[in-house]
Amino acid sequence: MEARDKLSTKENFLSLIGLQTEFVDDCKKNIQNLKDSEGKGIQLYSLPNIEVIQNKYETILMYEYDNLLATYSMGENIDKILPLYKEIVSFMDIAWKKDNGYILMVNMLSIGILLDVEDTIFNKLAMIVQKDKPNDFLINYLLHHICKIDVSPNTDNFLFPRPYAVTKEIILFAEKDKMSSVKRLKKYLSQEWYRGHSDCGWHNIHKINVFAHSGYWSFESGALVKVLGLDDSSLKGLPYYPYDMVHWNGIK
Repeated sequence: MEARDKLSTKENFLSLIGLQTEFVDDCKKNIQNLKDSEGKGIQLYSLPNIEVIQNKYETILMYEYDNLLATYSMGENIDKILPLYKEIVSFMDIAWKKDNGYILMVNMLSIGILLDVEDTIFNKLAMIVQKDKPNDFLINYLLHHICKIDVSPNTDNFLFPRPYAVTKEIILFAEKDKMSSVKRLKKYLSQEWYRGHSDCGWHNIHKINVFAHSGYWSFESGALVKVLGLDDSSLKGLPYYPYDMVHWNGIK
C-alpha cells in the first residue's frame, strides 16, 4: 500500500488514526457517563452536562473526519472509507454547525458524490444544511445536483469566498467549454486551493508536526469533475486532487 499523500508516511497516518480512535472511544464513554449523571440530576462539570455532551460530540466529529482523511491519505482501499463516511454522517445531525463546519460539509457532500452513496444519506445532509441555512453557492450547487430535496443554487454568496468562489467560475466555464473548465480547475488546484486555506489550523501542519498531518484533499474538485462530466486526465497526479476516488466504481 503506497501513501496517496506524499507529505507523510503510512506509519504516521496509522499512528494518528490509532491515537484519535482512542480519543473517540474516551469521548463516547464520557458521553454515556454524562447522560447517566444527567438522569440522576448530578452535574459533573462547571458547564451543564448537556453542553459538555454537545462539545464531546463535536470533538468526535472532528476526530472521525480526520481519521477518514488519514485513511485515504495513507493509501487504504476506498472500500474501507465508505463505512467511516457513514459513521461521520451519523454524528453530523448532532454536531455540525455552519460557523465551524463549512469545509467539512463541502467535503462530505463531495465525497458522497464520489462514493455514489445512497439518496438517504444525501437527504440527511440536506436536512442538516437546511436546519442551519448557510446560504452558500457551492453547498447549494452540490445539493441541487444530488438530492431530491429542492435546494436552489441561485445565489452569489460564498461563506468562504477564498478559495471557493473559483468553483463558480469552473461551473460557468463548463457550460460553454469543458476544456476551459478543466484548465481553470487545474489552476485552482495548483495555485489557489491550498494557499486559499492559509488561515485554517491544518494549513502547513505537515511542517509543524507531521504526526498530526491527516492529508490535504480538494474533494470538491473531484465532485465537480464528476457532476460536470469533465475529462480529468490532465489532473492525474496533481497534489490535492483525489483522482482514484473520482474513478472509483465500488459496491455500496
